[in-house]
Amino acid sequence: MQLENQQILVAEISQFVYVLLTKQQGSINLGKLSFHPMKTKHITTSVLFTLFAVVAGAVQTSSAGAETLAPNGSELKFVGRYMTGAGLGGAEISAVDTASKRLFITNGAKNTIDIVDISNLKKPKLIKAVSFTSAGATGIQSVAAKNGVVLVAAQMASATSAGRIFVMDINGKLRAGLASGIEVGVLPDHVSISPNGKYAIVANEGQPANYCLTSGKLPETTDPLGSISIINLSSKTPTAQTIDFKSFAARKNAITYAGGRIFGPNATVEQDIEPEYAAFSADSAYAYVTLQENNSIATVDVATGTIVNILGLGVKNHNVYNNGLDSSDRDNVINIEKRNIQGMYLPDAIGTIDAGGNTYMITANEGDAREYACLLGGTDATKLEAEDPRFADVADTTVDSTFKGSSVAGRMKVTQFSPANVGGTIVTSTTKVANAFSFGTRSFTVWKNNLIDGVFGADVVFDSGDQIERVLATERPKLFNAEWNTTTGLVSGFEARSASKGPEPEGLAIGKAYGRTWMVLALERDSGLMLYDVTNPVKPMFRQYLNTSIPGGDIILGTAGDVSPEGVLFLEADQSPTGKPMVVVSYELSGSVAFFEVTAPGSSK
Repeated sequence: MQLENQQILVAEISQFVYVLLTKQQGSINLGKLSFHPMKTKHITTSVLFTLFAVVAGAVQTSSAGAETLAPNGSELKFVGRYMTGAGLGGAEISAVDTASKRLFITNGAKNTIDIVDISNLKKPKLIKAVSFTSAGATGIQSVAAKNGVVLVAAQMASATSAGRIFVMDINGKLRAGLASGIEVGVLPDHVSISPNGKYAIVANEGQPANYCLTSGKLPETTDPLGSISIINLSSKTPTAQTIDFKSFAARKNAITYAGGRIFGPNATVEQDIEPEYAAFSADSAYAYVTLQENNSIATVDVATGTIVNILGLGVKNHNVYNNGLDSSDRDNVINIEKRNIQGMYLPDAIGTIDAGGNTYMITANEGDAREYACLLGGTDATKLEAEDPRFADVADTTVDSTFKGSSVAGRMKVTQFSPANVGGTIVTSTTKVANAFSFGTRSFTVWKNNLIDGVFGADVVFDSGDQIERVLATERPKLFNAEWNTTTGLVSGFEARSASKGPEPEGLAIGKAYGRTWMVLALERDSGLMLYDVTNPVKPMFRQYLNTSIPGGDIILGTAGDVSPEGVLFLEADQSPTGKPMVVVSYELSGSVAFFEVTAPGSSK
């Protein structure tokens, strides 16, 4: 057995034992064997000791020749920055065309795609800004580029009308015959091009306008269907095949049981599902789409245009060692401890890695709470209602009074639509909860893919636990869980996000350099980046934390450096304008795009 494959098997056996002991949700696959701990009976102590023995023996065998890296260093090196000058929303998502050395930025502030020459990273130059307003676009959501083709995802007319994908060349010229774009689903939130360049996939979020009823029903004109569009880019005049989730209409209970969420009041399954972000497998055969609000991932067979399955992600137990969190914004101290809180993953970005004959998915577990009129039982379409009250305000009488009333646990923002109460029942403002289910897990997670048709719990093979917050406590103690104020323009609020979603891991990118595989994780609220070596995807190694925001600066005046990362690109050496591997990060609040070279491990600067 090759060393890397052996290490992966060892880690998966260890994870299986861990899941058994902690009674977490989900199942574990060991090669062709699949175990679901909550369904596995007669697991005796002797069996556990046998598994531990296997792990120990395998570790001893594999450690002798294991490759090691230099201590955590600084492989990411800042080399340049482009400022759109548009301020808030000026740079959300970016794409790079390799041959032309051009960068394409979604400028939400001006509703344009900014085309930038990045042949000289120290002096990036705006070539032109392409507006889609005359074509009816009301919002530019995403962009992707490959082989001279640039795809632009746009919201059209209203938030509940079909979106468009515009196809243009590197000069911003729309493809002949497609001036009005390719019709896709409602609110195309992310577009991605397959590694082989033949397909594009679009995650159409289909958010509701509100949850207020019309003639006693929630019509699709109010809550449109979430969907996924597949575009064959090999066609001379490409069109989209848009697939929704009607085939899962009768699987509501199954999705909930598997650890997903279907909870919009009076919404059908197909209305409630909201695709967020998509990533292809290395062979371009499958796409994996995060369903953020639904705490799930959908698998898509690209060639057949079918949704293979929905994988429910379940919850993360913050009440075990190394899974803790800082849950209070009022105790004025960094206090990362285990708490009796369950975190819903609710991932945003997703990436994939092939290793040891398996495909792994990595998610950035940002978390997201719904906030719409009529969500909690109201009837006023002008009044927003949010599902994230403080735990102390909604904990019922069965909860220990000391726990729910404490300045630590009681401050935590939790959902009233807990996994035990996601049957579509309208939650009123007086509804109480017995358990604290929080938004996001302040971590990234590695999952094993599953190509079996149906609805299943996802297989966790690694979670970063509370490492992100612990790194921030060391690297940014005075600005731990702080955030940038979009009104004052200044960074403020030590621990302001501790009771909510913490640093909010949102974006990620994966690529190869120097014979290894790397992941860059972007922390939206903290504005920092974290670099991991994920060559062995079931045992990622933290390498570096880097933050190029300037605390004394002002985001409104453009003096704050890089604030609030949204989109992340990893350009391998043959894709990079410099011929060296690099990372491109778009920062939404500062309206900037920063360029980082990826240097060899252990190299000097």
